[in-house]
Amino acid sequence: MSQSQVVSFRASGHFLNWIEAQRLEGESVSQAAQRILREVSGTSTMSTDLSTQNNNSVVSTDLSTTVAETVDKAVADRLDPVMERMAVIEERLGKLSA
Repeated sequence: MSQSQVVSFRASGHFLNWIEAQRLEGESVSQAAQRILREVSGTSTMSTDLSTQNNNSVVSTDLSTTVAETVDKAVADRLDPVMERMAVIEERLGKLSA
């Protein structure tokens, strides 16, 4: 029997903007975050590691840290090109104002 639990966290700034940008049609921000976490965990060995543990066991800090690092990297990989484009646009706007 699978155990489930509500997990919630606050997101703001670039992280929230990134999650909102990943939303599918009709999907809430929370649903998008849940889908993203599932996708990220599905591409690594973490899902296999979790399925072999007892349902009542506590997920280790190391695994939590790995998930956080994976999500951070995925966010950074997506945001970096956007931030670079914004810097170029801001530079051009600055030249127009001068």
